Amino acid sequence: MDLFFLTIIAILIIFFLIIFFCISFFWLDQNYLSKENLYLLIPIICFIGWGLSSKHIIIFDFLCLYRAGRQILTNPAALYKVYGYVYLPSLAIFFAFTFSLIPEVVSFFAFILFNYITGVFAILEFNKILILMDVKKKEHRFMFLILISNGFYIWLIFLSNQFKFLVLLLLLLIIRRELQYKRERKEKNRNYYIINYGLFIFMLGMSPYFVFLLFIYVFQEIQLKDLFKKKNVENYFIVVLWFIIQNFTFMLYPSQIFEALKGVNRPVSHIQRYYHFYSTYLRYLIVFTAAQMRVLILTFIVILTIITMVLIYIRSLNIEEKFSLFLLAYLFFGITSQPELIAHVCLSFVLLLFVPFLKQEFTGSEFIQKNRVFLIGVISFLLINHINFLRKPQIYIGAFGRVIFIGFLVTLGVIILYTIMILCLFTLYIKNNDITNEDQDASTGEKSLD
Repeated sequence: MDLFFLTIIAILIIFFLIIFFCISFFWLDQNYLSKENLYLLIPIICFIGWGLSSKHIIIFDFLCLYRAGRQILTNPAALYKVYGYVYLPSLAIFFAFTFSLIPEVVSFFAFILFNYITGVFAILEFNKILILMDVKKKEHRFMFLILISNGFYIWLIFLSNQFKFLVLLLLLLIIRRELQYKRERKEKNRNYYIINYGLFIFMLGMSPYFVFLLFIYVFQEIQLKDLFKKKNVENYFIVVLWFIIQNFTFMLYPSQIFEALKGVNRPVSHIQRYYHFYSTYLRYLIVFTAAQMRVLILTFIVILTIITMVLIYIRSLNIEEKFSLFLLAYLFFGITSQPELIAHVCLSFVLLLFVPFLKQEFTGSEFIQKNRVFLIGVISFLLINHINFLRKPQIYIGAFGRVIFIGFLVTLGVIILYTIMILCLFTLYIKNNDITNEDQDASTGEKSLD
């Protein structure tokens, strides 16, 4: 995409931001341009900058969705004949009544603008979550927002013209509603579940493998003895009804169910076309055959199922922690054919795991001293988000009497950084549990003295 078209996109983004700020100020009573909210502009500008720098070169995914939207309007029975379409029908239906209604070129620009809009709203939702998680100082919130608004994975999503910012936005919106209801001590009524489950099912249309998150979400507060209580059965019915409504072509054309399930086999079929498949983080270390990859995928599905069951069973964790821990595991055991495209969603939630451990009361050198482990963890997070840029140039380095591709070294770096980040999280959790236990022992001792 040349400079002229990028300039048009930039003008459209600025126009949208002006309209958004005006609507927020005059109708929503939210002034994002006030002194208190100015810190939000820098992460948004950084996010837009990464998008424009990508030049939106790869259009295959957009064309696939655009044609799927046209297909479901003209010949819905042949939806899965559209090359590359492996999502649920709900995504094609969404495109059918939005982007697929207008000419292809215009639609492409509209879709790019839509990606920027959903990304900006995701940043704003993340900020609301930080406030609900008691991150009181704006400089601390700014630090988290800078981390999620920069990096390789944002650039890659824009480069590929993917819709993953919408996936992130919907998940953040669901979590924010959960936190808000908990903070305000509101009772979750039927309307609450209808909205949240509807958003969740729509999100699954774009990322079917996140169905594990749906099970965590539905059963998070349900004990085994209450599994078939009237209220819970009603919630199950809402989930099923939303799935049928959003994917009604499954009812009209049952053969589509089996065609959709073939999407599960996509990583293996990808191997069969290109003779090898590289795992997300080991792509420069190990080459898998199709048969090996099939076994690996089944193993990963079993692992993710066990993790899901464990997270459902543990009642002491909040829903945002359960989602974040699952998505951290998904970074290593994910079963999508292009895992890098979902990494930004996963890492954004992983960052939420660090939030409760930030010691906000300190400043200056004392802040660094008291938050050493926390800062090492978030610096590792920052490097993970940027180190993959080193894979872009085809560079070979002479070392140890051999010629080594730089991708090999980058992969080792990614593994080390993930290890450091996870160890930091583990250390923070252990320290927090020790402090909690000490407080409980102290309170118990005081009671016994009384």
